[in-house]
Amino acid sequence: MSSAVMATTAKSPTPSSRIQWRRMSAPVVIAIVWLVIAIIGTVFAPLLAPYDPLAQDILNAKQLPSPEHLLGTDVLGRDVLSRLMFGAAPTLSSVLIAVIVYLLLGVVFGLIAGYAGGWVDRVIIAFTSILIALPAIIVLFVVLSVFRGNTWAAMFVFGIVSAPVMVLLVRSSAISVRNELFVDAARVSGLSPIYIVFQHVLPRSRGLIIVQGAVFAATALIVESSLSYLGFGTTPPDPSWGNMISEAATVITSDPWLLLPAGLVIAFTALALGVVGDSLRDSSAAGWSTSKLTRPSTAHRTKTDVAPAASDALLEVRNLDVGYHSSGTIVPIVREVSFDIRRGETVGLVGESGSGKTTVAFGVLGVIGEGVAVTSGAVVFDGVDLVGKPDRVLNSYRGKRIAYVAQEPMVALSPNHRIGDQLYEAVVLNGGLTGSAARTRVIELLTLVELRDPEGSARKYLHELSGGMAQRVSIAFALAGDPELLVADEPTTALDVTVQAGILGLLKRLQTQTGMSMLIITHDWGVIADVCDRVIVMYKGEIVEQAAAEQIFALPEHPYTRALLVSNPHGAAPGEDLPVVSGNFITPIMEREALLAREESGARR
Repeated sequence: MSSAVMATTAKSPTPSSRIQWRRMSAPVVIAIVWLVIAIIGTVFAPLLAPYDPLAQDILNAKQLPSPEHLLGTDVLGRDVLSRLMFGAAPTLSSVLIAVIVYLLLGVVFGLIAGYAGGWVDRVIIAFTSILIALPAIIVLFVVLSVFRGNTWAAMFVFGIVSAPVMVLLVRSSAISVRNELFVDAARVSGLSPIYIVFQHVLPRSRGLIIVQGAVFAATALIVESSLSYLGFGTTPPDPSWGNMISEAATVITSDPWLLLPAGLVIAFTALALGVVGDSLRDSSAAGWSTSKLTRPSTAHRTKTDVAPAASDALLEVRNLDVGYHSSGTIVPIVREVSFDIRRGETVGLVGESGSGKTTVAFGVLGVIGEGVAVTSGAVVFDGVDLVGKPDRVLNSYRGKRIAYVAQEPMVALSPNHRIGDQLYEAVVLNGGLTGSAARTRVIELLTLVELRDPEGSARKYLHELSGGMAQRVSIAFALAGDPELLVADEPTTALDVTVQAGILGLLKRLQTQTGMSMLIITHDWGVIADVCDRVIVMYKGEIVEQAAAEQIFALPEHPYTRALLVSNPHGAAPGEDLPVVSGNFITPIMEREALLAREESGARR
């Protein structure tokens, strides 16, 4: 009989609201620590510096590092570490001024030009073109000739003459975003242009702004140090990183050590700015960037009782809960999902759009996404629980043992390279072949997916393929690593009826030839009837019924399953309106929670 997965257990506590922050790599941690040390050393130099940076001790001049002077002394016996700490203030403050001016002008005028367009855009571009034509270094020398030793004025002007680069970059990003449908929707909703620009356009440019700002900060650091080195910056004996290098250069033959402290500090700070900028960009663009299966929450949840896995189960999904972070809490998307896939079996995951089918599939693949968390449960593949495993472990499964076919083949294929070159790369990475063996395997894969001219197809680009051919190539990609489980997410939705039949037939023949298991995600009952052995029905993030395909069609138990079957257009009577799925259905978890609420209410009375 089909089962509606009913259970009676204690009510689950609220999932943990602790946000799981993105893990930082060792270089990012080192860069952040370095910048923090530099800032603390700059701000608290009068308290932390071991010596007065101007105090001379000729008898101890040109000393190498020692317990008394950790970085040695210069030609006048002054402590190098103390001078580095005090010299950071004029250097970093000048860089900060340049960055603020650069970002303010670049972002504001870039957003205005990109969003407004028309004559406003043309005027701003004309001014930026004039500034770009100016030789920045000559402008800086003119400013410093008027304001001798005033690096703040020089870096202020440097931010102005450099801002056109940011203007053009932000403008390009704003132009691409202003034509998006969600921006059009904001306009017709009556939102003000300022609100749209800062709430809708700016967030999509945030990653670009962060990276460009970090790169410019490193550039400004080098420029300020260069000006001080040439004698246009902070006037000795007051220290700055640039004039310390200038002083060290005069005695490089007799005391080469003096060049290292200031030089390495400048190099490390510039490098750290770039590394931290890249990390911030990745974090800010997490919604549009690489995703991963997040570690399960430490919050306890009572599990639903489920039947033990079959002895020949390849995949076991147990009590899988997935939620997304919102306002300090976790909002559930998928709740207590449990099912098995046996070796060589085809399981269909069916439900209307938004029921959680793809979220479950991505949980199996380990690509849930940033801002989304697996709060409990297990995804056991061939005896190994993949939830919480690091990327290096997951990568040994993705493409090799578990493969994915997307709904839209254009997502899987690059328009910039020939089909054969892309397949060759997949074969090398997932199949372990190289050279002529890999090229032979490419042709075998294209033959396996029944392309009429495998050699000719390998030489083509994506735009030269029809939709059906592109989907077949996408399947060939998935087969490159000889996977044991193929996850196909709506593999025929984007194709016409005749091509759909060909792709479904191909999948069945491939399964017969390779013996792989398949998880087919669809909302098309025709696909379920054609290829699936068992069916899992999802509604509002829960499994409401699962059974053999024949039994689901013959005797569905859950009202939602019956409603889906009745609304199938293939069974519609001519001249009669097609029934539609309407209303709210009771799910097993909803029924259990209502029962527990009644029991608790009765106990209180």
